[in-house]
Amino acid sequence: MKLRSHIAVSLVCVGLATAAGAYIPSAASLLRRAAARVNEGGKSKEAALSGWLTIADQAPVNARLTLSFPLGCALDANGKTASFKAGKTEDGGLGSQAAELLTLVCPLIANRGLNANDAELALRGAAQRAGVPAEFLPTSLARLYDRVAIVLGAGPRQLDRPQLWLYKETSAPARLLAKVGDQLHDLRLLQYGNPAAGEWFPRSIELWQGEALLARFESLSIAGFKDTPPAEEQDDE
Repeated sequence: MKLRSHIAVSLVCVGLATAAGAYIPSAASLLRRAAARVNEGGKSKEAALSGWLTIADQAPVNARLTLSFPLGCALDANGKTASFKAGKTEDGGLGSQAAELLTLVCPLIANRGLNANDAELALRGAAQRAGVPAEFLPTSLARLYDRVAIVLGAGPRQLDRPQLWLYKETSAPARLLAKVGDQLHDLRLLQYGNPAAGEWFPRSIELWQGEALLARFESLSIAGFKDTPPAEEQDDE
């Protein structure tokens, strides 16, 4: 089964030795870089990703994730809609797992339309609501499947505490371990750059609790988002 084989690949959480000479920028610098992504790429007001939604062990269903910039998200499946706007989530009958996935991921991927300072505040706020320490220290290196990420808020392999991961090459949000009640839930943002989701959004968004999949959205196509070439961006300035 495709999902089982995907899980079997397993998440590699190997702390890369900083003693090997790898330079890790400060937490403040990393968050600024992540927030600066709102000024790159397209200037569209909305993006719609169509694909599959899987809830726990249920069969996947057709779904659509609409991002309305800034900080608005809606997830449609089976004639029901969960939404996130102005920091408030409505599960719309899709259930708590889908609503939680939307609550955690929306501030991380729908912050276009904000200026860089406000985008940084939104990113910081989302992480701190998840329980990541306000100072975002310590920082370390790890691997998320085959890509290197920088961990903010926890040391190497300390997967029992809230933390935010950013991809080292792009500064895009990669993973958020969030405290939900007395449990730790694991949001993973995978496959940026895949044509099914474009350069600026993850193709696959997964929410885990330990080894149990709570919810997963996988994009098969994207519409409504125009990726502006660098030359065109300069002409607009």
